[in-house]
Amino acid sequence: MVWKQHIAMPLQRYSRQDDDEELLERVKKDRKKRLEREGVINSSNKETGYLQDLVYKLSKVGQAIDDEDLAMAGSVLGSSTDADWVQKANSAFSKLTSSPEEKSEVDSFNLSLASLISSVTQKDVKASKTAFVSSAIAFEKWVSLAGLSSRLKGL
Repeated sequence: MVWKQHIAMPLQRYSRQDDDEELLERVKKDRKKRLEREGVINSSNKETGYLQDLVYKLSKVGQAIDDEDLAMAGSVLGSSTDADWVQKANSAFSKLTSSPEEKSEVDSFNLSLASLISSVTQKDVKASKTAFVSSAIAFEKWVSLAGLSSRLKGL
């Protein structure tokens, strides 16, 4: 029985050492990914500008919808998702999105934005409010997941 303990103790120590090495490797990989991601974000001033413009536009649209001024909201949004500012925002999303969860939020944002544009065009205040909230929530989630909260003003 004593001999089993003498064998088991070194085996447990080696097992823990292997676990520690695996954990250290994972930490190193995660750190490398994080540093690469920060590098992409820091070198993406143009894309950050596109996203800041999106924040500004969403703010104006939200205020217009609150005031039930759908004509103003429509003039800010444009008539379709082909608007230049939407295309620029999507190019920023493409460059700065790295995970499936982030991609899912971008998809949600784009669906909500299309619904928002449609609702505003149809002069449906209630649907516009609902679509605006959905758009804002998806965008804020994406910003948080992408690690851009400190780079964008007005969120």
